[in-house]
Amino acid sequence: MLDVIDGPVDPLALIYERIVAGHRRRQLGTFFTAPSVLAYIRRVLDKSLPSTPATVVDPGAGVGAFTTAALEWWPAACVHAVDVNLVTLGLLAARPKKIQHNPGDSFRSQLKIRHQDFLDWLTVTWPGQSRPRLILGNPPYTRHQQLSFADKMRAQEACGDLAPGLRAGLSTYFLAAGLRSLGPQDSLCLLIPFNWLEADYGKSIRSHLWKSVNRRVELHLFSNQEGIFPGAQVGAMVVFVGPRTHKREPMEVHHVTGNLADGFSVSESLSLTRKGVTPQSFTAESWARPNKDSQYVRASEVPLGELVHIRRGVATGANRFFLRSWSEWQRVGVSQTVRAISRLRDLSSDVLDIEAHDSLSQAGLSCWLLSLTEDSASDAAISSLLEEGIRDEINERYLCRTRKPWYVLERIVPPDLLIGPMGKQGFRIVVNSVGAIPTNTLYGMRMRKRGDTGASARRLAEWMGSPSGQEALRARARRHGDGLLKLEPGSLATVLIPRHVVEP
Repeated sequence: MLDVIDGPVDPLALIYERIVAGHRRRQLGTFFTAPSVLAYIRRVLDKSLPSTPATVVDPGAGVGAFTTAALEWWPAACVHAVDVNLVTLGLLAARPKKIQHNPGDSFRSQLKIRHQDFLDWLTVTWPGQSRPRLILGNPPYTRHQQLSFADKMRAQEACGDLAPGLRAGLSTYFLAAGLRSLGPQDSLCLLIPFNWLEADYGKSIRSHLWKSVNRRVELHLFSNQEGIFPGAQVGAMVVFVGPRTHKREPMEVHHVTGNLADGFSVSESLSLTRKGVTPQSFTAESWARPNKDSQYVRASEVPLGELVHIRRGVATGANRFFLRSWSEWQRVGVSQTVRAISRLRDLSSDVLDIEAHDSLSQAGLSCWLLSLTEDSASDAAISSLLEEGIRDEINERYLCRTRKPWYVLERIVPPDLLIGPMGKQGFRIVVNSVGAIPTNTLYGMRMRKRGDTGASARRLAEWMGSPSGQEALRARARRHGDGLLKLEPGSLATVLIPRHVVEP
């Protein structure tokens, strides 16, 4: 049994998967790091870490893949395994070799197992640890929807001026707080999702890394097709930040290919000199095709973000309550609604006009959005509807309970164009001539110049739907499992549009 546990496949991870339900593991953001991924990270550290760490902390240690590795790589280091999950910490403590005390085994005295929130530990315990220190691990991939507002506020406080936006997941908070806590001799190496590279909530982190020119920064981007976490579609990367030096250090971007069985290696690298304005995103496309602040943008092209305002649609928090068909609203006697759209595949053409929207209504589709004010509750039909929502605990859902009052949705200006952010072959572009309000399953684009808006929007939609436009959109998209493409608002804004499209 001991030989099995010390083998290449970690059976403690398998035990955890057996005793903790899958949906619960996803809520906790628990994913296990394969030996081949650890081997790649070891090579990164061997090359870029200038000295042996005296202290290593594994944030969200889980069953201890990084903890065990750190004990083996640096036997003299004090290694802290920090996690709020008692189950995984118990499995970590149960490891029979190297971790558990055996006669003549010095590792036990070097290991500190901490049942504690890493962000609290970082504030209280980290400052007193011996230097140089290293933050090393695979933090929990808990999504922002699973974090309470109180949790986010505590995390924001721990991150200080590096605090990301409230849509950040837990791993991004760990990254921001870790970067903030680094002393001159300290380093950080984390295996995390790569959403923060282009999402709006990651701007503060990207700016910090871009301006930390005296620290070596490396971004190791695993191809979306690699699937480094078995059974999970999670795009991942390694971010390494070295100790402070007395010279200007590069930012290196490495593209990583390979597989779990045969291992991973760098297929392409780029060394960047950090000068000027922080790039809008840290994606491969942003390095390959400069952003709007770059001197290399051709005069004949303009970034889409200079032409349109891009934003997600309205997040209701409960579409079944707020978004209904016209006949459903009539049955409950509610008329305070606006035309809406939640999916483009219901449309037979690429123009959403009154006739097209009426066709959705006649088909009984949910395309009318509740549009209330604080005073709307005085209406008898609205009051009855709200009582129904309270009985169904709609008001207690996350987004609803953060609104005051819970039933008043965000008001947005109707966009001129709609785009579906996900697809396999390409992306649907629709001219929104009826002024429908999109839900957050869609992005809306509103022309910045409000002159001949309709004609400009139609020309832009026609080009974006053309083979050239679709190729440009696909180049900016993130690739997920099963060939699925996804555009984020930040990457969409960097798509270069021929000027003649909107300036004929």
